[in-house]
Amino acid sequence: VAKAWFDGSWDKICCERSIICGDITVKRPDRVMIRGNEAVVVDYKFGEENRRHNLQVSDYMQELRKMGFDKVEGYIWYIVTGKIVQIDK
Repeated sequence: VAKAWFDGSWDKICCERSIICGDITVKRPDRVMIRGNEAVVVDYKFGEENRRHNLQVSDYMQELRKMGFDKVEGYIWYIVTGKIVQIDK
């Protein structure tokens, strides 16, 4: 999965860019890749797995859908273990 994130096929890559939400909160995903109407968000974590991480990425995905992206995928990449978790919401 991660190989496709770095293959140069994305129209735009945004690293640590702020998303200003309707309630004036700011969310800052680690990496968002955009191609047409598709967005993939990846959040890097260096600690142990935690359910809060899933909720965080799910929130990022929801905000991207509100921005008009039809196809949105989300992932958490636990750097130390190399594990990548896909978020389904």
